[in-house]
Amino acid sequence: MGVLSFQAAISRKQYEMITQRRKSLEKLFLIFGIFFLSFSQHLEGQINYRHFLLAGQQELAKENYVQAINYFNTAIYSRNEGFEAWFLRGIAKYSLGDYKGAASDFSQTIGIHPLYTRAYLYRGICYDHMEDFSRALNDFDHALKLDPFDAELFMARGETKIHIGDFDGAVKDFSSTLQLKPNDAMAYLNRGIANYLANNKAKALKDLQKSISINAYNPDAFIKRGMLYYELDSLQKSLKDYNSAILLDNSYPFTYFQRALTYLKIKDTALALRDYAKVLMLDTANALTYYNRALIEASLHNYKNALADLDKVVQINPGNIYGWFNRGVVKSESDDYAGAESDFSHALDIFPDFVGGYINRSVVRQHLGKRKEAYKDHLMAEHIIAEANNGKLSKETLYRKYADSAYFRKIIEFEGDFLSGEMKKGKIQYNRINIAPKSDFQIIVYYEPDHAVSKKNSFVYFDENITRFNADNDFDVKLAFSASDHTAISKIRQKETARKAQQVLQSGDTAGYYFIKGIGYYQQTKYKASIADYDSVLHRNATFVYAYFNRGATRFELDKLLWSERQYSQAIGISKTGFHSSRKDKMPPPQHKKALSDYNRLVNLYPALPFVYYNRANLKTSLRKFQRAIDDYSMAIRLEPKLAEAYYNRALVLLYLKENKLACKDLSKAGELGLSDAYNIIKRYCNK
Repeated sequence: MGVLSFQAAISRKQYEMITQRRKSLEKLFLIFGIFFLSFSQHLEGQINYRHFLLAGQQELAKENYVQAINYFNTAIYSRNEGFEAWFLRGIAKYSLGDYKGAASDFSQTIGIHPLYTRAYLYRGICYDHMEDFSRALNDFDHALKLDPFDAELFMARGETKIHIGDFDGAVKDFSSTLQLKPNDAMAYLNRGIANYLANNKAKALKDLQKSISINAYNPDAFIKRGMLYYELDSLQKSLKDYNSAILLDNSYPFTYFQRALTYLKIKDTALALRDYAKVLMLDTANALTYYNRALIEASLHNYKNALADLDKVVQINPGNIYGWFNRGVVKSESDDYAGAESDFSHALDIFPDFVGGYINRSVVRQHLGKRKEAYKDHLMAEHIIAEANNGKLSKETLYRKYADSAYFRKIIEFEGDFLSGEMKKGKIQYNRINIAPKSDFQIIVYYEPDHAVSKKNSFVYFDENITRFNADNDFDVKLAFSASDHTAISKIRQKETARKAQQVLQSGDTAGYYFIKGIGYYQQTKYKASIADYDSVLHRNATFVYAYFNRGATRFELDKLLWSERQYSQAIGISKTGFHSSRKDKMPPPQHKKALSDYNRLVNLYPALPFVYYNRANLKTSLRKFQRAIDDYSMAIRLEPKLAEAYYNRALVLLYLKENKLACKDLSKAGELGLSDAYNIIKRYCNK
């Protein structure tokens, strides 16, 4: 096991479990209980602050972090100078993996209360996660000046020192923790890890044993000692520790992954495969495990199983060069030379100087009779080898080394994205979601409560005119802007909408009747009928701005639907010999000219409506006019600063343009406003 594997498994997971759960919440409730004693003399605004602060704390204790943020938002709005709400919101964001957003909240806390050491501690931890180690150490150093007897500050600083390679300094900090808290099992565990990294394996083993003697119920201590025994080739002791860890927590895939490596070291492939199967049962998208299992299956000549696993690897992680390369090797060994050539080419697209790719592609191209191309690959490989070698080894020796596919087929022994059930609890950033922009807004008939618009990550909004209409109309019709799945409305609601439309018609409001009816047709996915009704509205009243809005959104959906259907009908056909597929005369995507015309007209009629800019931005994104889309999302946000969907979609466009820093700021804001999907993307793209 290399240094990386032992180091990577430590601080982030440990500190999240220790500091946040065991320490922070317990101490925070005690601290803020003292603050609340002085609130009785304040006015109503302060009482509201206390109410929402307490409500947020309760959600924080239950690990409902997104709801907690909502309460803290209200508390901050009620009393902007209340440092407790800023700090607790930072804790919630930190728990969701939004380290940049959390650091910002802790900075606000420090600005209000510059002597509050907990804010420096947590901001330092956030900086550590963001790999801004210098600022992390500055925060820990400053906090220790304020409170030189805080054991947690030494612990946090020690972990950051591990990350910068100052292992001796880390040992000193963990020792300081133990001077203040002589029976801290985690301090012994972390010092053991630091000693291991400083190549003091005997001291490391002693510390790990001490940690377990203090707390024999921490599976992580057994895992780390098992890893150390693995390094020392004490394989039976290693297996015993992994078994103990599994008895304490059988839901953590990393333990099975490590035990599988140990089984491989004692050449028990059957048990290793069993453990890899267990990993994939607990974490179905663990590319690293599929990869390792594929190599074992290939070594056993089970090529069908190996290919199935490598298919998963490149599906989960298309940028995995060894996934493509080894799939090419397996296809070559299965005499699928065309498939092998394609995979080697894909590997070379990812890494153009990949010598093994050229050599092995040269071989399969010879099998395919492409001798000219094969010779070019051979020459390219020799050229790269010559440039990298500088004459140190013979060209023939290096060529044979790179030509041996086994050189690239080694079991990988480091920690992937492993998550225990305990860490997943309450942390929606670990949910696997399909990353896609949020849908267009439509004006809908709103029923409260309504499953179609009250689902997680779905919000409703109202502008001034619609709010007034909802309050004043005599038909009990409530309208709202929503970007949820509008077609999920029940048949009962559909009938209720049709009934309300008839009531509007009986009142003499024909335009209103067609508008409500158009909404109803849209929610039944009868887009053409819906558009016809909006046409009828505008024929009677050319300034009915909301009809332009809904018609534009419906036209956009209809364009996408028709294009999808035509693509499918062109892709599949029937000939005399059966079904066939064709990619000839591929249809270009729709340009959405009519939808864009509706939005442009509406911008002229009602330039203060944020949702039209949002929808137009979605349309421009589909046309790949990314900078113009960003301009429209920005305008929507300017008009409605709490429009979570606009922050989210703008972030996705920025990510596509590789503007990750700006994107992560938007994702943090979207999450703060309640879009929990944002935290999953933050985890993937903002914490590297």
